[in-house]
Amino acid sequence: MRINNKNLVLDGGFVKKFSLGVWAFSPCGDRFLIEGYRPSMPLEEIIRKVATIKDLSGVELGYPGNVNEKNLEELKSILKETGLKVSMVGVDLTGDRKWQKGSLSSTNPEIRREAIQLCKSGIALAKKLGCNSFNIWLGQDGYDYPFQSNYPKAWDLLVDSITEIAKTGVKVCLEYKPKEPRTHSYIATVDKALLIAHETGMKNVGVTIDVGHALAAYESMAESAVLCMKAGRLFHLHLNDNYRLWDDDMIVGSVHTIEYLELIYWLDKMGYDDWYSLDIYPYREDPLEASRESIEMLKALSNLLNKIGREELEKAIEEGDPVKTQKLIREKIFK
Repeated sequence: MRINNKNLVLDGGFVKKFSLGVWAFSPCGDRFLIEGYRPSMPLEEIIRKVATIKDLSGVELGYPGNVNEKNLEELKSILKETGLKVSMVGVDLTGDRKWQKGSLSSTNPEIRREAIQLCKSGIALAKKLGCNSFNIWLGQDGYDYPFQSNYPKAWDLLVDSITEIAKTGVKVCLEYKPKEPRTHSYIATVDKALLIAHETGMKNVGVTIDVGHALAAYESMAESAVLCMKAGRLFHLHLNDNYRLWDDDMIVGSVHTIEYLELIYWLDKMGYDDWYSLDIYPYREDPLEASRESIEMLKALSNLLNKIGREELEKAIEEGDPVKTQKLIREKIFK
């Protein structure tokens, strides 16, 4: 079976590359039902299912959980068969007990060295899969209590560790998140992610915006994306939705529909041409259908912008008239 997925050209000529994190097909366990809401599935079967999703051309994988040195050749064969590309490989520096007091910011030099080496090994594997981007989310690097952290030391350790990793030459993508599992993450917001990328002095260090994390940080998704693009450091997108209270990883646009419309407007206007990667966690929903609906929503929002008129929206923005903007949107949605 070979699926000839290609980049999708939407109305108006805007190109979209859609990708999906394979964890959408995991059992989706939570603290109340640890074993999850569905049986586990072999990676080979997951990729074959992903390949049936219309307009999707990439998969996002975790190292070493999804892909590792043992299953690399088998995975390459399946990817070739299905025609899917690897949009991103991300490292797991959260789900092992040894990282509980930090990984790249650990004050234990042996732990920190092991974390750096795990990233380098993951990057070497990503290159073999034809992927030149590597995602780093540091769920255990942070603190829980006042007077628990030596803030300047932790920051310097992070900068030094990320700088060393970036010398491998790939695009190193820093995914920020306000909290979870720590109550406070060091790389918590878009400005912190941009600052640490700047302090490395490496142009290949940038940001992954997970819109659910941006929402939880009470950011404007569009503004955060624009700041990263102005700095030349928006390297990747994780798309989902939530109610701002928690990282629910819901179907794209199911809650913040208008804010998603604004995000797509600015991504297109400023020329973002990289992956639109779904990072959803459908606990009780069919992951295949939830993924399809997320892509259809993104396509519909892009086409809605054309229907409203991007030039008309730009004029309304320049006038700073939110009433006019809302009228433009309402008339095209409800007429």
